[in-house]
Amino acid sequence: MLKAITFDFWGTLYHGASAKPLRLKRLNDVLRVHGHDVDVAALAEAERVAWDVWDRVWREEYRTLPTGDWLGLMLAHLDVRLPPAEVEALAAYFGEAVFELDPPLCMVDGMRDAVRRLSQRYRLGIISDTGLSSGRVLRRFLERDAVFDCFACLSFSDEIGVSKPHPRAFRRTLDCLDAQPAEAVHIGDLTRTDIAGAKAIGMRAVRFTGSNDDFDQSTRPDAAVATYADFERLIREWDGQASG
Repeated sequence: MLKAITFDFWGTLYHGASAKPLRLKRLNDVLRVHGHDVDVAALAEAERVAWDVWDRVWREEYRTLPTGDWLGLMLAHLDVRLPPAEVEALAAYFGEAVFELDPPLCMVDGMRDAVRRLSQRYRLGIISDTGLSSGRVLRRFLERDAVFDCFACLSFSDEIGVSKPHPRAFRRTLDCLDAQPAEAVHIGDLTRTDIAGAKAIGMRAVRFTGSNDDFDQSTRPDAAVATYADFERLIREWDGQASG
């Protein structure tokens, strides 16, 4: 019997443009106020250095670096010191720049209605790795779009201390949803984190291709869907098989 469904956030529930240009512009503005004239190429290189460290920690240590650490890496590479209050304000802006995206961060087509329908029958959760935007920030999008109350459990990597595919991210969420792995399905767009992580603990895993068709085929999903209509049909089929 299927009891629970867990969702990735980025590329599965929501998609949109990168906030990187906004963050680099704000950093450049602050640097100039404090007398540091840094060219665009140097800023881009500092951003790349910080990203490389973030990516290594994410892949090898199964955790996501805090935004303040990311900013610290950039400033260290630029050999720049700023007042602590300014660094704190910049880190806050880096986390919330997604609110200024134009066009704004938006729901994947069909997500809201599907999630609302599914929440009437199953316990729903989110298992999400956070980048520079924290779980606190991402909750605001769920609230904005009136789907926050559909989810009984939210597991964001900056809050639980591990990122996917670490088994604790999945088990912690299933414990919260009072479901065993065999009673749950996870849907996400990334093979390495979503598909491999869910299947490693015995969940069924669905790769969502509607936003990002991941080229990594190292772990085979139980199914792949491009739309939420397809996902709902799949869930009905699986639940019918389980109950039959």
